[in-house]
Amino acid sequence: MGIETLNLRKNVWWMCMMAWVFLFSSCSVEDDLTPSGDEYLSLTFTKTLSRADLSQEGAGSFSEGDCIGLYVAYEGNISYRELTLTGGEWYPRLKRSEFGKGRLTLSAHYPVLPESSRISPESSSFSVASVQSGAGKEASDLLFAQTVLEEGNYQSALIFNHALHRLKIQLQNASEDVEVFVRSKVDGNVNLLTGETSLHTEEYQWITPQRNTDGSLEAVIYPQEAFPYREGDGLLKIVTQGKESFFKAPEKLSDGTMLSNFEAGKQVTVRLTLKEGDIQWANRKVWVYGITPPDEKEWKNFFPQSFTSYALQWKKEYGWFDCNKLNPSAQPGGIPDGMMCWAATASNLLHWWIAQNKRYIDLYGEKYQGPDYTYPSGKKQESNIFQCFIDSFADEAGKGDEGVNWFIHGVIPPSQPMDTPQNPAGYFKDVFPEGVRLGTNVGGLGKEVFNKTIKDALSNKKAIGLSVGPIYKGHVVTMWGAEFDENGDVSYIYMADNNDRNSFEVLDIGCYRYQISYERYPEGATYTCYKTGFINSDKPITINRLVLLDLGEKYWKNYLGLE
Repeated sequence: MGIETLNLRKNVWWMCMMAWVFLFSSCSVEDDLTPSGDEYLSLTFTKTLSRADLSQEGAGSFSEGDCIGLYVAYEGNISYRELTLTGGEWYPRLKRSEFGKGRLTLSAHYPVLPESSRISPESSSFSVASVQSGAGKEASDLLFAQTVLEEGNYQSALIFNHALHRLKIQLQNASEDVEVFVRSKVDGNVNLLTGETSLHTEEYQWITPQRNTDGSLEAVIYPQEAFPYREGDGLLKIVTQGKESFFKAPEKLSDGTMLSNFEAGKQVTVRLTLKEGDIQWANRKVWVYGITPPDEKEWKNFFPQSFTSYALQWKKEYGWFDCNKLNPSAQPGGIPDGMMCWAATASNLLHWWIAQNKRYIDLYGEKYQGPDYTYPSGKKQESNIFQCFIDSFADEAGKGDEGVNWFIHGVIPPSQPMDTPQNPAGYFKDVFPEGVRLGTNVGGLGKEVFNKTIKDALSNKKAIGLSVGPIYKGHVVTMWGAEFDENGDVSYIYMADNNDRNSFEVLDIGCYRYQISYERYPEGATYTCYKTGFINSDKPITINRLVLLDLGEKYWKNYLGLE
């Protein structure tokens, strides 16, 4: 993705000599047409391009029949005129004496707005078209020019500028059937005396941009903040082969500066390379099924002196869970959960699983004999499910997928040193046929396998855990969502770490936004890591395995006779 900012000016220069018209004339030289006893306002210009042609810099001119709205401010009064380009000249001609002898401020706009929308020139209603091909683009591309004529002066030059912003989209590897839409607020007000604009609605619409002969697309939008277009549906929607992809507004311009606003009179160019098969993932933020995405403003850098990464405080309405160990440092003699990161992660996945299957579990009724799954529990250990693991297993390392399979299916974890847990569990084993395991794991996480697995999980209603760090001394955490780059590859993950209770309990931090990096072995193969953003040492931490939990909906429906 590349972005560039271009000044957009309608370079209309006024070079012809002494043509006695008020605003614009042809480029031919005329004889003195000033009637005796009065003088007309005069302006000369050079006509360069037709109105239909617009260069990348925004240069162009007016065509026969174009009409310009003009406000003349003089001696505390404001007078409105409309001038039409006829035969290469602008009519009607206006006499200087109509506006007194003092200073005149001339404010011109194109196209002319309907009378109903300019009842007050300081706040005229103006909407950009939702379909900007052909006439829609021209009607949306509001131009403004202003000049001052001092007392006794009859000549001046006006240069028209674009009052709004132009967004240009360049696609690489785009198929013929690709459709592009621009998301924006379209209704606002224009001050026709100053050229300033303002929005008066919070509603967004999808704009169909104009397609240029070179294959690029462009749309005129209101000047506005860029931040809202980095959340929700983003800035662009691309539809190909019946699939929709959403692209957020870029964070930086091509010169490295932050894109904070879509500025009046300027252009932002977005360049996208569409990777076959991954377009539906490019530049998206995707949470695990059932999670309510937080407002982007909720993400905060709580420790700017130490970390560049952002974090999210836990809120019940989000729908994700953050079971934490009470003994995260695993000190000897402490609460016997210091080594049970696998069980905390399994508990997170199970809380999510129960929440998404709540309809079926309610029908299951009293057959469920497991721990109360209210979260938070109101106790020091906020999860009764996690407490069930603590009461049933020795404080030893384990695997997250084995934990969920023990709880749901009653399968004894083979990695546990204890052959027989204190609790047989299997609280839903009657629902699922013999041999079915909803908990699985995937290793060998090169870039391709990692991305394929994550996309499959997010597309098929699966929760995700991560086994990270050294293989034999690692850590198991929960992943609640991911961000994808312009190529459709995972670039950031949203992680809940069960070791953070003691460190950040006061702040109630529950989820971190960590950058993904794809490292290479000496022989060339890739492996997937994440970075914490720790300023003093941000070494990549290996992601060894993915822990996945399927909802098992088809088995529920079959068991309850709902199909």
